[in-house]
Amino acid sequence: MNKNIKNIWTIRNIIMSIIAIIILSWAFCQNDFIGKIIISPFLVCAISILGGNISILLNKNKLAKIFHYIFKFTFLLYVIGVLSYVIYYSIKNKEYSMLIIVAIFILFIILFFRPIKKK
Repeated sequence: MNKNIKNIWTIRNIIMSIIAIIILSWAFCQNDFIGKIIISPFLVCAISILGGNISILLNKNKLAKIFHYIFKFTFLLYVIGVLSYVIYYSIKNKEYSMLIIVAIFILFIILFFRPIKKK
């Protein structure tokens, strides 16, 4: 990819993540404790995307990789939290068919976090 196009794409991502951070920060301040818990992973993900894109723009690849891992870890924590709640809810209400959906999502998570082998 052309370097100018890559820089334009990176700047676009920086602008989008700044907008997301502003909206999420406002929502974080407006909510109670439970709302803040729900919003905080999205806020951390947006901040890590911003940091990663700034690092890419400045050619700091190691720092960009660190931000990428922070994003993946935060996203994983959020997904595990949601799936744990769905498991609890389905067992409590005896709706065991929901566990099939949870199993499918767990397979997607495993594929998402599995490292890609280079040829």
